[in-house]
Amino acid sequence: MKQPTVGDILHRLDGIAPFETAEGFDNAGLLIGDPDSSVTTVVLTLDLSEQTVREAAAMGAELIITHHPVIFHPLRRIHYQTPFGRMLKGLMAAGISVISAHTNWDKAPGGVGDTLAALLGLEDIRPLDDYVRVGTLPTPLSPAALAEHIDQALGFSPRWYGDAERTIRKVAVAGGSYGEGYGLALAAGADAFLTGEVKHHEILDAAAQGLVIYDGGHHATEQPAMPALEARLHTVAAEEGWQIQTRLSMAPPFAGATHM
Repeated sequence: MKQPTVGDILHRLDGIAPFETAEGFDNAGLLIGDPDSSVTTVVLTLDLSEQTVREAAAMGAELIITHHPVIFHPLRRIHYQTPFGRMLKGLMAAGISVISAHTNWDKAPGGVGDTLAALLGLEDIRPLDDYVRVGTLPTPLSPAALAEHIDQALGFSPRWYGDAERTIRKVAVAGGSYGEGYGLALAAGADAFLTGEVKHHEILDAAAQGLVIYDGGHHATEQPAMPALEARLHTVAAEEGWQIQTRLSMAPPFAGATHM
């Protein structure tokens, strides 16, 4: 058994969800740290927070893998009195590196979109673009029954809009903020579309065209993909003979993100 470096893990993550596939506006990859640092413990989390940094430091983790980039916009200043400044100071004091796998993990095989579709139990799943997946329910549901099913799957009660009497068989999904994907759902003949954030005009147009649309919450629709990424990392570790342990930080970064 051997210990991988941050760079080793970055390389294998690139094979799972190639960083070159991230969108141009994105900031994915090794964002903080040293690629040559040895790793024994990895924490995976959707969003980085002060609490997650404290937990990672307490367990001696050398690496945190996030979905949302810890640095997204250019930094003009860092003040240690702010939550973000305290978080960065904590990372550096503990020598913790951070890798972010964002839009590259959204669209990767087995990534955010595929995980969300599988979690809902959809069958005959296929991609409509990089982010949207479509499949069929094993049993047709009413819009209210599908909302309950989503609630049970995600631990979050979705808002839904559209014809309450429509029978739903085909469902399209996209994690996170991808309300514009409703057009692809309509073109594919979907009866319903679930995503993490929907704009008002998207709801109006979708409902007018007969699509039942569900706003399942950005956090709730992407969170399931982190255990999926952890499982992939376990597979890689077994293949490489790495002696590492992983921990999931599943706590939402704000109150009200889930009722579980």
